[in-house]
Amino acid sequence: MAESKVSRKIQIMQTLAEMLEEKAPVKITTAELARRTNITEAAIYRHFPSKRKIYEEMVVFFESNIFPRIEAMKQNQSSDEIPGLIVTLILTFLETNRGFAKIINKQALSPAEAKIDDKISLILEKLQVEIKQSFQAYERDTKKKLAVNSSSCSDLLMACMEGQIQTFIRSNFKNSPVVSWQEHWELIKKIIFV
Repeated sequence: MAESKVSRKIQIMQTLAEMLEEKAPVKITTAELARRTNITEAAIYRHFPSKRKIYEEMVVFFESNIFPRIEAMKQNQSSDEIPGLIVTLILTFLETNRGFAKIINKQALSPAEAKIDDKISLILEKLQVEIKQSFQAYERDTKKKLAVNSSSCSDLLMACMEGQIQTFIRSNFKNSPVVSWQEHWELIKKIIFV
């Protein structure tokens, strides 16, 4: 029974993510979500008391998938690679789970989802801290200085990441954000790690 409940919750979240992938803006309603998942609106409300709760659960899913991987990365990778790998991780997740891109860049959120907007902002801030700390670890580990301070370096990577996400959405999910990011990261490394 518990497994069925989890499966239904995942099915509802996957369907919502798929709806967000559509080219034309889709009005996300529980009625449309119920129709596409082939379950009743009442069943959706048993799993999620509101549409906002579905978005919240999706943000929690994103966070719980990303940060443990970053921790593992910090144990296994050199400090000069970690900043780029963090961005690669986010972009790979969003390329695989395209509907999440519109949540992470807040395009899918309405004013009613203000709490989710705040949660996403906190996640992005945590990502920026992780990137900044990896630049600081590089300086500490190698005794070398970066071309600019770690805050400016992390600002640059976050701006690049958010730009990649926006470009991915604008291309209707056709242009891989990861492929172009790899090229950008190679150039950025040459500028930052002097």
